[in-house]
Amino acid sequence: MGKFTKFDEWEKSKNPVQEEETQTSEVNAELLAQIADLVAKRKTHIKNKDDFEVQILDIDIKVLKSELEINELREKRKQLTGAKEISLNRRREAKNKD
Repeated sequence: MGKFTKFDEWEKSKNPVQEEETQTSEVNAELLAQIADLVAKRKTHIKNKDDFEVQILDIDIKVLKSELEINELREKRKQLTGAKEISLNRRREAKNKD
């Protein structure tokens, strides 16, 4: 009889893309949490009229948002690359020996 594999191992080998998606979604969730924290800090500094601190926090928020956008663009690029490969495999024509 053949060697048995655990369901978890089979599932990971079957769908490795899902594991990558969860990792990127965790990173994106962390970035969103950091942005929310900075926005809250920014609001308190606006009330206290700390102009320089507000500007610094604005820049930090913009940097985190750009990192989030970069992650989303990388994920979209991976999806498009995979779609391109699938498309190329489906459009392949058979060769004739003439």
